[in-house]
Amino acid sequence: MSPGTVIHRRPTDTQSCMREGLAQLAFPALVAAAISFALCGCGSTPAAQSNPTPAPNPQGSSKLYFAPTMGDVYASTYSIDHTANTFVRTIDLSDNSPANGTTVTDSGVISMLPNGVLSLGISYNLSSSGTGTTYNPPMTGSWAVEIPGEAALIGMMDYTNFTPVVPTNTCPTFATPQTIQFVTIPNRLSINTTNGIVPNNWNPLLETAFGSVQISTNGTQVQFSNVKQYMLPADGKTSAPSNPGPESASALCASTFYGQTIGVPVTVDVINPGNQESVPPSATIGVGPSGFLVEDAGSSQVQGEPYENILGAGYGAAGLPKPSGSIDVGSLISAQYKGFLYGSGGPVSASQSGPGFSLIGSFGFRSLASSCPVLPAPKSDTTLYGGEFAGNDPASHSESNCDLAISLGKQDGNGLFESATVYVTAKFPPNTSARSYSFPAVAIAGQIQGKFAIFLIGVDVQGSPNQAWGIYLLQTS
Repeated sequence: MSPGTVIHRRPTDTQSCMREGLAQLAFPALVAAAISFALCGCGSTPAAQSNPTPAPNPQGSSKLYFAPTMGDVYASTYSIDHTANTFVRTIDLSDNSPANGTTVTDSGVISMLPNGVLSLGISYNLSSSGTGTTYNPPMTGSWAVEIPGEAALIGMMDYTNFTPVVPTNTCPTFATPQTIQFVTIPNRLSINTTNGIVPNNWNPLLETAFGSVQISTNGTQVQFSNVKQYMLPADGKTSAPSNPGPESASALCASTFYGQTIGVPVTVDVINPGNQESVPPSATIGVGPSGFLVEDAGSSQVQGEPYENILGAGYGAAGLPKPSGSIDVGSLISAQYKGFLYGSGGPVSASQSGPGFSLIGSFGFRSLASSCPVLPAPKSDTTLYGGEFAGNDPASHSESNCDLAISLGKQDGNGLFESATVYVTAKFPPNTSARSYSFPAVAIAGQIQGKFAIFLIGVDVQGSPNQAWGIYLLQTS
C-alpha cells in the first residue's frame, strides 16, 4: 500500500473477537472470510437451527439507519420497523471479491421496555464460524435507544463497541444553513507525541476532539462551511489539531447501499507534509431530518501520517444541531436519559494496554439515592448523576446504578461545555483502580425533535487502562 492511501473500511480493534479471528487470515482470505466474523456472536448460546435463510429487509414502515465503522470491519445499515416490530442489520461486500453482495448479519424482533430502552431480540445471526444461525426464542442482550426516524444508539450482544446510527431514508433538506456541533468518536487511545498519529488509534494530543460545521443544501448538493476542529482543551485553552481538514467542502447526497448518504469530499485535498502527497479526506456522512449527524471517517493507514478528516478523527463523529441560544442547563440536567457509556481501550503499550467497554446506562436521577457517588468536589447545579445497568441488562432493572456523574461546568457557547468533568466512583465495574477519580471532558448538548441529547468526549488517564471515553445520551422522559 502506497503512502497516502485512504481506506474507508478499517480493521477492527484488537480487543474484539472479530479481529482475533481475522488476524489469523491473510488477505485475500481475509476478505472471503470477513462475513464470518461480521458482528461476531462470541459466547452465543446454542442455536435452534443452522444455515437458515435470513429474514429479508423489512419494507413499508421501515426506517433505514446508517451505522459507521466501529470496532467492526464494515459499516452497516439497520432497518427498524415499528409496525412489524422487526430489525435487520446488513453489510455490503459488493466492492470486495470473491465475497460480493449484500449480507444480512443479524435480524430479529424488537420490543419497548418500560424504561424507554428498545430490546433487540436476535432471531438470526451470522456467527463467528460463518454459519447462519437462528434462535428460538430470540437471543436477548442487545439494546437500542431511539428517537424513531431521527436518531438511535445501538449496542449488540458481545460486541465491544456500540454505534450511533442516523436515518438515511432521505437526503437532508435545510431551508436555512444548519450549524451542527460534533464530538469525535474515539478509537483506541494513543497518547504519545513521538509516535504521532497511529492508524486505528486516536491521539488527543494531535487530533480533533470536537468542533462545528455549517451545512447548507440545494437539492442533492451539500455544502460544508466554517468547519472548526479543536483538540481537547489544555490549560484551559483550545487549539487546532496538528493538520486540520479544510474549512469548507462541496459534496453530494446520493443513493447508496447505506441509504441517502453524503460522500465528503472528492475534490479537496489535505496535504501530507511528510511526503508532499495529497491525501483526500474520505468520509460517509448521514444527517437526519432534525440535524443529528453521524460521520464514518476515512482512515489513513500510514504510520505517523498527520491526516485529519473533514469533521472528527478516530472512527468519525456524532453531532447535534447547535441551539440558537444558550441552553437552559436546569432543564437539561433535570431530564431523564438513556444511552451508552463507551471506553475506547488502552494505549498500545505493554504497561497500559487493556480492553475498553460498552455499557448501556441511564442518567438523570430525580432524587439522589444513597448509592449515588460522593463527588470529590462540591455539588454543582450543572451535575447529572447516572451509571450503567447492572449486568448490562435494562430489561431486568428499571433503573441504572448511580456510580458516575457528569458536571457540565460553564457553558462556553450555545450547547458547548468545554470544561466538563466526569466523576468515576470505585463502584463503576470497569474501574479497576479501586478508587474514585475524575477526568476532564468536553460535552455538547442540543435537541432532536424537542428532546435533549448530550454527547461527551474525554481522556481518562487516572483509571486503568488509560483510555478515551465517550458518553452518548438521548432524552427518554
